[in-house]
Amino acid sequence: MTRNKSELAMISGVAQLLALVLIVAALFFARDVFIPLTLSLLLSFLLSPVVNRLQRWGIPNVMAVVTTAAITFVFLATLFTLLGRELTTLVGDLPKHKHELVAKARSFAGMTTGVGGSLEKLADEVTEAMENGGAIENEPAKEISDWQEWTNKMFPESENDDQKPTNDGSSIRSPLYVQEVKDDLPLASWATTAGTLLGPLGTAGLVSVFALFILIHREDLRDRTIAVVSHGNYVTTTEALHEASDRISRYLIAQTIINTSYGLIMTIGLIVIGATMTEGGGFPNAILWGVLATCLRFVPYVGPTVAAMFPLAIALSVFPGYGVALAVFVFIITLELISNNIMEPWLYGASTGISAVAVIIAAVFWAWLWGPVGLLLSTPLTVCLVVLGRYVPRFKILSTLLGEEVEVKASMRFYQRMLAGDEHRAAELLTQHVKETDYKTVCDEIIVPTIKRIRRDQDTDRLSDADANRLLAMCGGLIAKLDKETADIVETEEVDGTEPGVDVQLPVVVGCSSHDVGESLILNLLRIGAENKFMLSTIESDTLPQDLGRHVAATSPEAVVIVMMPKGGFVQSRYLCGAIRKEGYSGPIVVCCLGKFKNFDRIFVQFRKAGATNVTTTYAQTHSKLDSLIRRRPITTSLQQTVL
Repeated sequence: MTRNKSELAMISGVAQLLALVLIVAALFFARDVFIPLTLSLLLSFLLSPVVNRLQRWGIPNVMAVVTTAAITFVFLATLFTLLGRELTTLVGDLPKHKHELVAKARSFAGMTTGVGGSLEKLADEVTEAMENGGAIENEPAKEISDWQEWTNKMFPESENDDQKPTNDGSSIRSPLYVQEVKDDLPLASWATTAGTLLGPLGTAGLVSVFALFILIHREDLRDRTIAVVSHGNYVTTTEALHEASDRISRYLIAQTIINTSYGLIMTIGLIVIGATMTEGGGFPNAILWGVLATCLRFVPYVGPTVAAMFPLAIALSVFPGYGVALAVFVFIITLELISNNIMEPWLYGASTGISAVAVIIAAVFWAWLWGPVGLLLSTPLTVCLVVLGRYVPRFKILSTLLGEEVEVKASMRFYQRMLAGDEHRAAELLTQHVKETDYKTVCDEIIVPTIKRIRRDQDTDRLSDADANRLLAMCGGLIAKLDKETADIVETEEVDGTEPGVDVQLPVVVGCSSHDVGESLILNLLRIGAENKFMLSTIESDTLPQDLGRHVAATSPEAVVIVMMPKGGFVQSRYLCGAIRKEGYSGPIVVCCLGKFKNFDRIFVQFRKAGATNVTTTYAQTHSKLDSLIRRRPITTSLQQTVL
């Protein structure tokens, strides 16, 4: 039993949706495997330019990888040692700033209403707790649960009872008493702590091992990947892998440079603020906040905000007043503006190819899938998806939805605005493209494809005849607006350097359509594009071929152009050529056959036999051919002839 195309398309769509769900499920449930592998790939992309540079200096591959890994390990060890020392200093200095914290809390309580009393009470409690060392003098109140209160009401205790019942669970008055026993086993406590610490360390070790092996065997892995994925198309696969690796490496290196410089400048700025605006002459742990800013800025969106909160909180809690905090805030805002608007465009150069909306969506998706690590990897992973969509037709939707450059043709945008009845924006689009390119390009890439699409949608009953005529009329109006703009430009130009006062008579070109109303719009485009080179005289489309031939013979124009827009029109165009030749016209006949044809040679031979001189397939070719066939003849006025 055969299935029609709609059923096959539905089955294919369901299968693709099911495959997508399975892929997402596999990424979620196997994240313990995919996260170290992805992090190692990311690290190898970051370090591969260094390894390649060492290899170009003559160092063997394995030695270059080991040297790069050693330098990276020393750098990270120094960084973590510095962070540990700064954190230890910060924890030791926090009790010194308790009075300023309480003063800021009371000051903030006085500026607020409603919650001021609560903040004042909180400040008093914090002061008392800090002064007493956190000791609790009063015994905690004995809590009476609901079941005990109900039991006392139902079964009141007797005053004569000298001995309280034991909690042996034998009656309602003596319920079973359960006491929690603390886990004081040192082995279990040590195992829990070790598990908490060894988990991230094991992941880091696994990432390091994967990255080393990937760097050492990167050429072999690339060849194997191409052999498996290419299916014989080695050119496209190689280009895709090269583009993905180049974009990711460039992005990671640029981000590393930007974030490192950001952290260094933040450290220097905080030191300067502390030296100039504080009594002690220093900002606490300025190096720590610079290093944290460098690390946190690798996390998109959340990282810069968190990195800015730490020095602001320290400035508020340590220094009296709000001057230092305001200076830190202004400094961070200025640094962010310089980094986002100057440093990033300069160092990134070419973009990663992801739109701003796609970056946000990718960050949310990968954070939901893999947590904080997914947020860190969101941009590189999305770059891979965009490159996959650019080179694999089946995944083109990924490039369209996530890519920065919208791969939608200008003619489609123009047609969509016409369908929506937005004539103003359609005119703006035409004007913008005329300024960016030229008139011929706009005709071939926007107007002509739009007219052909209107005709095709009308033939397939997607558009009614009334809607098609409305769109063609709208298109004609937009072409008329282009005519006015072109006329304004032409009036300011001189004609081939002729002297003022000389009357120039332009040669005449007769234009006609073969079978469709839309072809008259193409003739109008030729008339506008002619400017001061020739004058196009069009003949009504309902004119009989014999009358057309007699008109051409009587006019004797410099050339004749017949516009034909497939599908259809071949027979009519050949018949028009024969009718014109039959009436005795011997000038050039240009057939403008708009489209792309695999059998162009056979079509050209058929038109040549019918009497055509040339066959063109685009507006630009037609305009250039007419311009080469005719020449302008300056004719002096009668007044000048009398003077001469």
